[in-house]
Amino acid sequence: MPWERPASVPIGQVWSRFKGRERDGKPAHMYQIRDMDESTRKICLDMMQETFIRDEPLCDILGINNDPVSIATIRSNWEKYVSGNTSLACFTEVDGQPKDLVGFNIVLVKSKDDEEEDFDTVQGESWKKLLRTLITAEELYDVFEHYKVDKYLTSSGLTVLPEHRGQNIGAKLFEAREPLGKALGIEATATVFTATASQVLAAKCGYEVLAELDYAEMKKYGIDLTGCPTPSAKLMAYKFK
Repeated sequence: MPWERPASVPIGQVWSRFKGRERDGKPAHMYQIRDMDESTRKICLDMMQETFIRDEPLCDILGINNDPVSIATIRSNWEKYVSGNTSLACFTEVDGQPKDLVGFNIVLVKSKDDEEEDFDTVQGESWKKLLRTLITAEELYDVFEHYKVDKYLTSSGLTVLPEHRGQNIGAKLFEAREPLGKALGIEATATVFTATASQVLAAKCGYEVLAELDYAEMKKYGIDLTGCPTPSAKLMAYKFK
């Protein structure tokens, strides 16, 4: 049975607040990270489609932006993921209230009894290759056994608006998974990080590397990732304290 957010954890909670940094003589913003609610989902996914697909190295190498079928499939998957009500959004904060959406992290729950992906039904050749790469990296190590859990938080992408980068928002979104997970009764998080910047950031946030997939290995699946600026994908995880 698919995981559902328990009614005892109502949607709309703020998971963290923090002050950013001064920039170009302008005062630092206050930020808050909260549940992504229904009113912001479309805005978040539009941002994701615009910035994440453009910036993510595997999307670039595989030409996802030139494959409308793959984009439609990815968008459909994201819509399903955010409907689980575990994704996080970062806003500027004024007088304790959210103002401008500046970043977000699509977060979902992965359960031990989830059905395996049927690649024969996946639409979009570029997306199929990317998905195969992610799943290959994920299957290198059993996160459930490592942490003795039957579910954990994972992610399908994080993005921050360019004008708010350098404010530590990415790290704060990673960190917000811990109070969210604890509230939901989930003890760990694990993600396949495909870009050097996200791998470095995760390590700074205390994530351990459980497995690493050299992109050259994907040639045996007919997937050529030659030229990717990041040489490997890393399955990285963190056990909440």
